[in-house]
Amino acid sequence: MTPEEVVGVWRLASYTEVGEDGGTVAGPLGEAPAGLLIYTADGHVAVSMMKTGDAPALETYMGYSGQWRLAGDRMTHRVQVSAHPRMAGTEQIRRVALDGETLSLRGTAVTPVGGRAPERVLTWRRAKPEGIAADGIASDRIAADGTASGGTAFDSTAFDSTASDETAEQQEKETH
Repeated sequence: MTPEEVVGVWRLASYTEVGEDGGTVAGPLGEAPAGLLIYTADGHVAVSMMKTGDAPALETYMGYSGQWRLAGDRMTHRVQVSAHPRMAGTEQIRRVALDGETLSLRGTAVTPVGGRAPERVLTWRRAKPEGIAADGIASDRIAADGTASGGTAFDSTAFDSTASDETAEQQEKETH
């Protein structure tokens, strides 16, 4: 596996914990957690995961960002910011495997549970464009006339904090 194969956006498919007997149980975010893992080509990583549904769980949200590097079957995340401050400044080392569009990360829990640090397995599937990006609004497919695919007009001045007061006044007159 090469770093180029890992770059992109991944959706959490499962988050399990390996028991002492080798069997798996739901991880700390419950039976059906949701999550995104983003690896950029310049070495940044962002992870966001949350519990879904009403069933009780040990945690409701986990997230951090920082830098990543791949060496053989070892993925290292150097954590810069985290929902759990104890993780900031640490390196999280995981065994990694890539099988087509499925990425698996295996590692030991940061905080021991019940006196032991369990092994956790996170399975990710490569994300497919959905929503805004799939409609072309947030993509580079903005036509010369400012219209995104689907006929939605894109007004870049609505996001430009440097637009002059005169431009803002003109826009106000045109909308009323």
